[in-house]
Amino acid sequence: MKSILAKEKKSTVVEETVQLVTFQAGAEEYGLDINHITEVVRPQKITALPRMPQFIEGVINLRGTIIPVVDLRKRFGLAEVRDNLRKMRMMITKGAVPISPGNRQELLGLVVDVVKEVIHVPKKDIEPAPEAATGTQADFITGMGKVGERLIILIDIARILNQQERSALAEAEHVAS
Repeated sequence: MKSILAKEKKSTVVEETVQLVTFQAGAEEYGLDINHITEVVRPQKITALPRMPQFIEGVINLRGTIIPVVDLRKRFGLAEVRDNLRKMRMMITKGAVPISPGNRQELLGLVVDVVKEVIHVPKKDIEPAPEAATGTQADFITGMGKVGERLIILIDIARILNQQERSALAEAEHVAS
């Protein structure tokens, strides 16, 4: 009896997974590591900033914290369609903007069409991004998660803004403060 239980314990292998929050921007489904998301809120009033890249909507004041906001439809070069304001959400993320004195929490808001669900994806079901989906304009795509018949485009929040865009944000925050 003891040997049967020992065999059962040995055969149980813990599978490594990545926990993702999935969301939609346009027709595609994307995933972001849950550790980079602080909260999901309804879109807030955005204050525009001058001389920003087109996809940087501006900043919001969320409970006393000024947070820059990126519209992912624009960032990904998708058509700008606001078809369902009830479903639209803003994900507040950390890790996209380097820590600076005026931005200690390094937060960034992402406007998305729909936040779908939190899922666990086995690491064995994640493949590197295809070469056609990478490059200087899309180096924020880190891989493809396979969940049943679904393909989820995995995003690295630390690469969502390039160095020039980060500098423009830092300069705008300095002027705004």
